Amino acid sequence: MSDLINKREFLRLMGTMAVAAPTAMLTTRAMKEAHHTGETKKRETAFERVIRTNTLRCGYGIWEPGLSKDMITGNLKGIFFEYLEAIGKHTGLNIVWTEEVAWGDYPEALNSGRIDAMCFGAWPKANIAREVLFTEPTYYLPIKAYVREGDKRFDHQLDKINSSEIIISTMDSELSSELARTYFAQAKTLSIPQLSDASMLLLNVTTGKADVTFTDAWTGAAFMIKNPDKIREIPAERPLRLFGHTIPVAKGEHSLVSLLNTATDEIMSSGEFEKIVHRYETMPGVLMMQKENYS
Repeated sequence: MSDLINKREFLRLMGTMAVAAPTAMLTTRAMKEAHHTGETKKRETAFERVIRTNTLRCGYGIWEPGLSKDMITGNLKGIFFEYLEAIGKHTGLNIVWTEEVAWGDYPEALNSGRIDAMCFGAWPKANIAREVLFTEPTYYLPIKAYVREGDKRFDHQLDKINSSEIIISTMDSELSSELARTYFAQAKTLSIPQLSDASMLLLNVTTGKADVTFTDAWTGAAFMIKNPDKIREIPAERPLRLFGHTIPVAKGEHSLVSLLNTATDEIMSSGEFEKIVHRYETMPGVLMMQKENYS
């Protein structure tokens, strides 16, 4: 009889263990998943990192008059350099110019946490807005079309550029390539790499390698001053595009956008930004502080 009881107890225990083991595994797995989910939710935002470190890590691109770099010293200067340094003073943040970032790469640099902000006058475009947030615009610049001096084929009829006989000078992952692809798909393109000097777009036109290019009015005017009688702006009813210059941050970083916008409002309302612009405005009237000036 004793042996029978022991066998029954043994079987009962085995049954209990058979049920308990999977339950324990499920419980352990659930705890791990909950822990992992908790870690994901607790991931530090760029804003939290900026406040914790008291530092804004800036990515940047070289494009005058926003930013330029001394090739000997490596020092940066320009409207956006002084503007961001002013933001640092108003917010008490240290501004660190971390790395030069290619135009097509800055959304990934922001969203991966390599940089906190793209501290350059980036153009707020709808396709990029799917990946980043933009601050309020500072100054505005129109995008225009340029051809060799004496070439009047496209005057007031830019649609004629859309021909297989036309070559457009473009830059990889930059607005010129987007315009060519979107509006002049039948034309051929001659593309230069990202991080190239913007003047190369116009140089390809002057040398006859391309028929036309698209760039901002500042770059076009500066090139014409340095290279008289080489290129001309194509007369048109309105610019191809009109963009305000902004600071992009990672998607979802509304608190960081708010901080930068608040500092910008202070810098704008005090007249500080206008003074910064005047220090670099070698061609008065090209940069506009109000969008309505281009209507």
